Amino acid sequence: MNFFGNDFQAWKLHSLADYVNILVFILAGLLVLKFAIRHMNKQRNHEAAVKKVVKKLKRLAKRPSKLYENAEFHFPDGKKSYDAVVADRSGIYIVKAYGWGTKIYGAPEGEVWRREDPRRKEEFPNPLIELKDGAERIRAVLRENGIDRIKIMPLVVFADNYQTPELYLGYGSFSTTYQELKGWYKMQSGTKEVQYDFERVVSILEKLQGMS
Repeated sequence: MNFFGNDFQAWKLHSLADYVNILVFILAGLLVLKFAIRHMNKQRNHEAAVKKVVKKLKRLAKRPSKLYENAEFHFPDGKKSYDAVVADRSGIYIVKAYGWGTKIYGAPEGEVWRREDPRRKEEFPNPLIELKDGAERIRAVLRENGIDRIKIMPLVVFADNYQTPELYLGYGSFSTTYQELKGWYKMQSGTKEVQYDFERVVSILEKLQGMS
């Protein structure tokens, strides 16, 4: 039996001090595990998920790029909020992040999806409805400004930190996991040239945010 790199064998315990030492080692290990689990649980929430997804997208986005975290866009009929909006050389991505859920069930056309882990289950509105609506809103504003033929698409990221979530959502769900985000994003943004007037589009997005 090996503890902390030492060749430890139970029959070598001869004194009370030996037993106390091994008990201290075990309790220390349990304490470290307890704090690790507590830290992981604190990160299993929406705010933490948005932060780490945004951080990863910043690294993945190909230049030129612009990322809006907790974006609030002011459309003619009111304000809409999104976890993030990313504009890179391939197009625009409207992002929704989820902080917990090891199994995700639903369908692209369904009104409700479900997420669960070993301790809880929850039904939640299909995020594609809101994200696709946002895509159409942005597309309409860009068209009014003479900009067409630009890719605008949803991106749903499940960012549970216990394990890679299992997605049972069907084709066309525009969804991935935090652990697999790099591969998903690479497939969607694999272009070497800017596909639209990037600077002009960014100026319009900033006006939508009230940053003119």
